[in-house]
Amino acid sequence: DFDQLPIPFRAVATDLVTGEEVVLSDGSLPDALRASMSVPGAFSPVRIDDRLLVDGGMSNNLPVSVARDMGADIVIAVDISSAMLTEEQLTSVLSVTEQLTNFLVRRTTDAQLASLGDQDLLIVPELGNFSAADFSEAIKIIPNGYEAASAQGEALEALASDGRTTPRQQVVNDSSDYLVQFIDIVNGSRLHDEIIRSRLAVNSGEKLDLAALEKSVDQIYSLDVFTSVTYDLVENEEGESGLRVNAVPRSWGPNYLQFGLELSSDFSGSSDFKLGAAYTRNALNALGGELRVVGSIGREDELSFDFYQPIDSQARWFVEPQFYFRRENYNYWEDDVNIAELEIDGWGVKFGVGRNLNSRNRLRLDYEFARADADVITGDLGFPLDDEIEIGELVMQYLHDSLDSLWFPGSGTFHRWSYLYASESLGASGDYEQIDGNGSLVWSRARDNFLLNYELSYSFDDAAPIERWYRMGGFGRLSGLVPNQLSGQQAMLTTLAYYRRLNDVQFAPVYAGLTLEAGNVWNTRDEFGLDDLRYSGSLFLGVETPIGPIYLAVGHSDSGDTAAYFYVGNPFRVSRFD
Repeated sequence: DFDQLPIPFRAVATDLVTGEEVVLSDGSLPDALRASMSVPGAFSPVRIDDRLLVDGGMSNNLPVSVARDMGADIVIAVDISSAMLTEEQLTSVLSVTEQLTNFLVRRTTDAQLASLGDQDLLIVPELGNFSAADFSEAIKIIPNGYEAASAQGEALEALASDGRTTPRQQVVNDSSDYLVQFIDIVNGSRLHDEIIRSRLAVNSGEKLDLAALEKSVDQIYSLDVFTSVTYDLVENEEGESGLRVNAVPRSWGPNYLQFGLELSSDFSGSSDFKLGAAYTRNALNALGGELRVVGSIGREDELSFDFYQPIDSQARWFVEPQFYFRRENYNYWEDDVNIAELEIDGWGVKFGVGRNLNSRNRLRLDYEFARADADVITGDLGFPLDDEIEIGELVMQYLHDSLDSLWFPGSGTFHRWSYLYASESLGASGDYEQIDGNGSLVWSRARDNFLLNYELSYSFDDAAPIERWYRMGGFGRLSGLVPNQLSGQQAMLTTLAYYRRLNDVQFAPVYAGLTLEAGNVWNTRDEFGLDDLRYSGSLFLGVETPIGPIYLAVGHSDSGDTAAYFYVGNPFRVSRFD
């Protein structure tokens, strides 16, 4: 009963089916607030008592009538509805949609304003260019509201000093005093309840830790299965106090389709492209198995099938089998001249087992077996090539990922370190070992973001076959060179990127930035050194869109080479189709 809150409260929502106003006076307070703010198109509707509810602004944006029904004889109303757009501002589909929304909101607002009497008080802050979608700029509008209220200072002071009081209930005890005697899981998905329960940092018989519970809810939502995850503090028929977690599955999915594209040209006749698509289906079973199918054409033609399967309810341990077909056109360069072109065509299988240490850290061990043919199509390598490729490898890998965004991160770190061991006993054509590490460190200040990438790769005894040589070139990896222009058994790269957000549009933020890069590859460990590093830089424009990030860039190298790039994908990761 919202009348039992310290200050009696009502939330106003709109029935999405009928368009009727719905006044919420009891039930779950978080659900009521969530329904009342569910702007269509921005937030998913909330189902309460078999009604699908969205933002109350559609039916009663300034609910003076609701305050009257609660017994108010004097109403203080604050009108922050958006003004109608002018003809000059109606320049796009988005602006027309906003105008149609304004029609609905303005009509209900005007009707409520007409009901105000001489005893009531109306405050209308000057909004300027702010709109209801400017979530990130909300703090900047606070002075506008303060100024508008101050202008009504005398009237507000008179109301505060005339002896009127609002009935207030006693404030509920601090949440740390709440004893959780039972936990109920309301789960409409295919996942087992234990998957959800195992992520709760709350146990029966313990005092409630609200901060830990909030973090747990975020972890459950990150499973990418639910449209919303909420909780309620409830009491059962025996009078015991408990916790109910409500996990509402998405009405779409669990099928997802992603696309990626890379285009590059060095303006001298060398161009490159790769077009890829990935199909993902998650929550295949009660433990959260996930199938991912990736295909690409262009520089690399590939079709791979990957199945990730947790083997315990907490998803601590997992197995991951993979099968792939791959054909790659491999250009071999020497002194910035393309002297030969290879074609590597084959298939492989991989089986991995791993341990998720927590939500940010993972250890895994993979075995890979592959067979392929290698042919020189044009040119001469200058050294003998084994035309039958045989791969048999064990790879131990550590992964850490705390980036706050996959595409344009503002904070966090990413590290991937691995050790590879290959031998004839495992199915390889020879014995060789490699270690490599790569990662990113990100920090930001307001709209400015800085990213430091590193990559260090080493082949023991210079024994790695050509299909396992490290490659460099492309946007952010010695920009100005074409993708994979450099190849060798040892590699090092450092990239510093700066990018600044240019707009405040939530669904399509735009960034402009630059990169500075230093690195090289070497064929033998004796050649490895800092005295012959290659240097490059780039300027880029990036947009984060509903279909993925888009980048347009131009790069220049110390050798005078210039290249242009158009990417749909993340150029700051070593693999853009991870």
